[in-house]
Amino acid sequence: MKKITHLCSECNACIQICKHKAIVLIENEEGFSYPFIDENKCINCKLCEKVCPMENATNIIHNTSQIFAAQAKNKTILKRSSSGAIFPLIAEFVLEKKGIVYGATWDENLQLVHQGIKSIHDLKQLTGSKYVHSQINNIYIEIKNHLKQGKLVYFTGTPCQVAGLKLFLQHEYRNLLTSDLICHGTPSQKIFNLFISHIEDESDKKVVNYNFRDKNVFGWNCNSSSLILNNHTNRRPTKIIYNKNMRAYFKAFISGNITRYDCYQCPYARKERVGDITLGDYWDIEKQHSNFPNLKQGVSLILINSEQGEFIWKHINKKCHYIKSSLDNVLQTCNTQLKYPTPCPKTRLNAYSKAFSDFITFRDSYLDPDDRKNFYKTYYKRILKKNIITNLILKTIGK
Repeated sequence: MKKITHLCSECNACIQICKHKAIVLIENEEGFSYPFIDENKCINCKLCEKVCPMENATNIIHNTSQIFAAQAKNKTILKRSSSGAIFPLIAEFVLEKKGIVYGATWDENLQLVHQGIKSIHDLKQLTGSKYVHSQINNIYIEIKNHLKQGKLVYFTGTPCQVAGLKLFLQHEYRNLLTSDLICHGTPSQKIFNLFISHIEDESDKKVVNYNFRDKNVFGWNCNSSSLILNNHTNRRPTKIIYNKNMRAYFKAFISGNITRYDCYQCPYARKERVGDITLGDYWDIEKQHSNFPNLKQGVSLILINSEQGEFIWKHINKKCHYIKSSLDNVLQTCNTQLKYPTPCPKTRLNAYSKAFSDFITFRDSYLDPDDRKNFYKTYYKRILKKNIITNLILKTIGK
């Protein structure tokens, strides 16, 4: 078996394009998989090279035509979304047209996989940020079949996943709509599983759901994870908003210490984009557009990059609060991945080996001594502030 030596994002495009099944993914010690070629089966057609998003980025990116700060008017959708809830609005439009929506979701074992849905009732499972590498499996082949049948398909994922799909298709389809995400990089499922297993061992309960961005905790905030524990009884599942393993995972992710090595050289961390619409958080929007409504409820950054993107935006913008922005404004925000990839810390070299050999020491290195105390201090201050405002409103109504 011969390893493909160039950068790899594990998008699976090469696996799915090879009709001779000459390529297999082999997982390394960190839990990331890389493609290997069986030279006895390979006919040297070079298709795997042609569909590789890490090798062909310059051939598939677009210039951005319009930029918006946007937020869904529907408060229910907004509350369960990570930022401004633009993805579910696009998805609803596609589903209403009898189309199919693809995105990342947890399976029954809390493994992150890409999956297609055909019903609005299933949309909730695709909503929300998930900071783990998702398995694409044979989704590209599935999508191609739908497109050939004339079905409208909406695919959302990391830029390399969107690029992998477009290169795999080798043909432009007017019935395909894509959204790429402003991506910080992805940790492996293996290290996420390690954190989950310690949560379960310490609580003697099973983690059945994990929410990286729960607005019920701190509102629109990256540091608002929560999880659901199953008590193995007939009692209702327990929601947890603080757990030291959960906190450490997020901090390790933000630090860049558990990111896939190839992400540090991502060719899509730039202002030119690969999706029809780019979605992200409009961090620091108060510095650029201080008059935007409901700032604390979450605001999406939208980059329109194609005619398909303009088409879908015109159909959903009536359901949004939005304001036009500019590339100059956006490049001054915290979305540094529109300028360059996540930097590789020096501590990344031994991060995974430390995590798997001495997890407790690795985990605790990301926690301050007063981490739990400070978390709840901030949390209860927020609750108290909300209650004060509520009480003032009730008194005013009473008068």
